[in-house]
Amino acid sequence: MTPSYNGADDNASTCVAMLAMARAYKKQPGKRSILFVFHGAEERGLLGSRWHAAHPVVPKEKIVAVLNGDMIGRNDNNEAALLGGNAPHKNSEELVKMAEDANNESTKFKYLKDWDSPNHAEYFYFRSDHLPYAKIGIPAIFFTSVLHDQYHTPQDESENINYKKLYKMTEWMYRTSWKVSNEAERPKVISNFTLER
Repeated sequence: MTPSYNGADDNASTCVAMLAMARAYKKQPGKRSILFVFHGAEERGLLGSRWHAAHPVVPKEKIVAVLNGDMIGRNDNNEAALLGGNAPHKNSEELVKMAEDANNESTKFKYLKDWDSPNHAEYFYFRSDHLPYAKIGIPAIFFTSVLHDQYHTPQDESENINYKKLYKMTEWMYRTSWKVSNEAERPKVISNFTLER
């Protein structure tokens, strides 16, 4: 029998954040519509996000940006990573600026930029659900508090979640999404954007 991992951080943490954000948008909608998409089978090869990127529920050209969260409830309260924030993974200057401005206005995380490096041993940029969208020309970024020792173990339980960190990550994602939803101009994709693999 395959062991069962509850996945409190990977990735129930982002599911909780999305539900909180959806509740906030219900009370006060932005100017643009927002879709909350819960992908499945990420660990089996991004199956859910690859399928949705190929068969979106709205026309592809109406998707303004993808904000992906994956594992946002652990580690140092003051550090986080924004993958897709640096070349060669950055595919939209405007979207990254929105995320950086949201961080500077509120959460003030110190960026763990090495996680977005093409030389990082984990190749983390390529392992989450923003990737299929970036590959088809949709501005995309990935919010994470990065890996920890209980990743993919039975110890990834709710009692190990850093709730202050989860709150801050949710706030950062929400504030970024609010900018995407309300700015007059859509974020654009950098021309000739290509990935190293």
